[in-house]
Amino acid sequence: MKHPPRILIVDDDPEIGRMLTRSLARHGFEVDALTSAEEALGKAEATPYDAAVVDLVMPGMDGAGLAQELRRRTPGLPIGLLTGYTHSPLIPDEVPSGTRVFTKPVIIQELVDFLKAELE
Repeated sequence: MKHPPRILIVDDDPEIGRMLTRSLARHGFEVDALTSAEEALGKAEATPYDAAVVDLVMPGMDGAGLAQELRRRTPGLPIGLLTGYTHSPLIPDEVPSGTRVFTKPVIIQELVDFLKAELE
């Protein structure tokens, strides 16, 4: 991949978006952080992303629905799912290949390692 990998972050908490943006940028990623699934779908229409990191619990469309729609549009898109809960009915029983669930607070190095492995 010649360009810096472009990552879409979607979390209704803007502070988490800012923290992830700063952290991932330090590791060479380009990041767009948005606060709603609907906003993210609109942005993804015009911007090709290499991976997405999505909060599971958000107002409106939840993260599972967003992840499914992003995958429909871009098959094989690596997706990290963020949750504040260790057991949530929104976490699929089996997550698709290229998907990983991260419990908040996210350990940044684990997220970076996942993204780099998926984007090789």
